[in-house]
Amino acid sequence: MSLINQMLRDLEQRHTSRVASSPLSGLDVSGAITQPVGLSINYMAPITMVAVVFMTGVLVAYLLSSQQQTGVAENIMAITPEQEPPDFVANIGPENTQKNISSTTVTSDFSRTDKMKTVEIIIKKPVEKKVAPADITPNIENITEATAVNREQNFNKVIHPLTDTQQSQLAFQRAIQMLSRNNPQDAQLALEEALSFSPVHLRARETLAAIFLNTGRISEAASSLKEGLHLKPAAAPLAKLYARILVDQGDIVNAVAVLERAHPGMAADPEYYALLAALYQQLEKYAQAAHVYQQILLRHPGTAHWWMGLALAQEAMGETTRALDAFQRAQRAGGLSDAVLKYIQTRILALTSVAPVHTKANHVINEFEK
Repeated sequence: MSLINQMLRDLEQRHTSRVASSPLSGLDVSGAITQPVGLSINYMAPITMVAVVFMTGVLVAYLLSSQQQTGVAENIMAITPEQEPPDFVANIGPENTQKNISSTTVTSDFSRTDKMKTVEIIIKKPVEKKVAPADITPNIENITEATAVNREQNFNKVIHPLTDTQQSQLAFQRAIQMLSRNNPQDAQLALEEALSFSPVHLRARETLAAIFLNTGRISEAASSLKEGLHLKPAAAPLAKLYARILVDQGDIVNAVAVLERAHPGMAADPEYYALLAALYQQLEKYAQAAHVYQQILLRHPGTAHWWMGLALAQEAMGETTRALDAFQRAQRAGGLSDAVLKYIQTRILALTSVAPVHTKANHVINEFEK
């Protein structure tokens, strides 16, 4: 703009100098005064200003177009992997590329050659794609197949209900927990539930009878044990408890009959046979009692009570020497109360005075001591 203004000033100065130097300024041929020539140049001033403004606008538009073109090129070259163009730009054909580029750039001064160069820059620029761990996806087909197989397996599973035996065992275990917490009432309910599922559950019935006996309900204990022996007569734990109840009631005969029906192993439950031998003695069946005592003492020779029971049975049968030997063994075995020991000493003194042979008895005692 300063250059154009300077040119206009120079034109005005030259025109003014020509007018001032002419001696005929302001006169025409006839000698009349005419309008100065400088006034006619002022009519051209608006036209000149319009031309100047037009040229200035063209120049400004050209400069703006150049700056916008430079900014578009810089934005295209500054594309980074984080702001990369969509993948479909690289597959655009020449016609589509030309349309897309022409729609996003200033088309006033761009030529076709510039547009194609811009498209070539976009197409030829390598795309550096970073693969993050989250982008690595597993094989979806394999997962789908495995899931389908697992679902089929789950659908094929059949949940079988618990058997009566299993439910009875669970109820029994719950009763034991209640007893450990000193809660016999709930334990009784659990045991009755266990027997409702499996009436032949021996441990549940034995535990229930023990609860009845400890709370003084003898008749309920006897009824439960009798029912259990009816279902399983050879149940030794039930027979032993029921026989003790019958003994307390004075029914020795039935007590012996109950014990004789069950035959547990001698080594497994020697007390069972010791009770049977003691009941034989009360029924004055001394031979059976002595036989039973001898059998259990062969396996457990250190029990003083059983030696004393054997001595009483042998003394009742008139076997003085054997009875003396059995009393002496009971005395040496130990574990007896003072009253029982005094009774044994009196019997030893009584049998010693009537025993025919003392050396044999002493010999047997020495063997026992060894």
